[in-house]
Amino acid sequence: MDLDAKIGQLFVVPAPRPDLIHHVRDNHVGGVIWFQTTTAEAAAMNAHLQALAHVPLLISADLEAGMGMRFTDAEWGLPAMALAATGDPAFAEEQARATAREALAGGINHVLAPVADVNVDPRNPVINTRSFGEDPHEVARYVAAFVRGLEDEGVLACAKHFPGHGDTHVDSHRSLPVLDVTRERLDAIELVPFRAAIAAGVSSIMIGHLGVPAIDPTPAPVRAAFEKVYGTTDGEVPRHATMPATLSKPVIDLLRRDLGFQGLVITDAMDMGGLAAHFDAGEAAVRAIEAGVDQILVSVDTDAAIAAVREGVRSGRLSRGRIEEAVGRVMEAKRQLVGGVGCQVSGVFRPGDKSRTPDTRHQSVAQDRIADRAVKIVQDTNNLLPLQAKKVAVVVVNPHNDPMNLGLEANSAPDEADVVILALVIRPKSGAGTISVPEDIQLLAQRHAHKTIAISFGSPYVLRELGDVSTFICAWGPQPVMQRAAMRVLRGK
Repeated sequence: MDLDAKIGQLFVVPAPRPDLIHHVRDNHVGGVIWFQTTTAEAAAMNAHLQALAHVPLLISADLEAGMGMRFTDAEWGLPAMALAATGDPAFAEEQARATAREALAGGINHVLAPVADVNVDPRNPVINTRSFGEDPHEVARYVAAFVRGLEDEGVLACAKHFPGHGDTHVDSHRSLPVLDVTRERLDAIELVPFRAAIAAGVSSIMIGHLGVPAIDPTPAPVRAAFEKVYGTTDGEVPRHATMPATLSKPVIDLLRRDLGFQGLVITDAMDMGGLAAHFDAGEAAVRAIEAGVDQILVSVDTDAAIAAVREGVRSGRLSRGRIEEAVGRVMEAKRQLVGGVGCQVSGVFRPGDKSRTPDTRHQSVAQDRIADRAVKIVQDTNNLLPLQAKKVAVVVVNPHNDPMNLGLEANSAPDEADVVILALVIRPKSGAGTISVPEDIQLLAQRHAHKTIAISFGSPYVLRELGDVSTFICAWGPQPVMQRAAMRVLRGK
């Protein structure tokens, strides 16, 4: 490869996008990341892109909770916290294996999971149920199991968001969180699951947009204007932040030298407010590569970022050795895929290959079995379960308009009902910034506490806002598999 092709390998571009072909054909990008589409569209486009690419592509997606997380016609799996609620890491490995098989069937060979963050802060609006929990050693068990499941099935796993996004109450999609803890605390809490991921053979690690002043106290500038992709307001931008971990050589050195990780290091999406509020696309890319990152994920302007890296090499700011080192790790990740399960070069999908089409019916049954272990009755003070009341009110709180089909008929208003079922679809969502129960719903729950069954299809921490409701069920997420499990609990099954 010439220098331009090598620089291109250090970038991962989003799909679907009108400029996707341009980046693969002209910029020689090293990877593609899928956001919302269908499995059929992704599979066909992945085959086309691999045919166009001079070097086989890493094709990735955030599949923390299965293919349904990104592909509208696919089955959802369980969120991480639900998997941990089963008490058995074997279920995490089972879900990871199923996810890997479905991913490969669609030409996806790099799964950006598991989340290795320890959810220390219940106020955390962006990690929350995406984490396996708040105990670092328990999180480590599930992270290792998930990594093994993915890697053994032939896809590359990615532990994220180093060095740990769990003890923060700011969403890095909107602005830069600060992980203000000592190095000793990092060793005791945040780094424990990442060490486990590395020991389990994780191929890649994602760096988070986090200020970590104990590791790198360098001040971060604030841009006068920036691309507010996630709706960041100027008041949310910290004025005295330290360097985002994504661009911090001391943070990357911590990962490389202290944890001994020699695999692929990638950034979180560079269009997020936690990064974009402080550096433009070109400067962010140059600084990330300087710091030791191997691939830049979702630049605000990939053409500008590539041009800036090229100029950085020409001017001597970026050494050719650093470019060669990063490209070497990208190519080594791609070599791992050669000859893997369903891989000719890097997970290229060939339509009509029935041998690689997963049995989704079997997987659905398996997911229901895991969900039945995951769903939890936290309390049932007034013995409202199983549901036997004749007059039922159903109140659904669904700020993100998640598809809900509870199969429950409301035949009364809350004041007249024998039982009020409160379905709280309040979950972490990128860029939302907060997770809380609306005040009117808090008042409703308090007024009818003695006869309320509250079901959390998202954050379990909302129980703290509901007063003394009689009954609380944790279903962890709005995924259909969790909806079905919650309904089985209501019906005593």
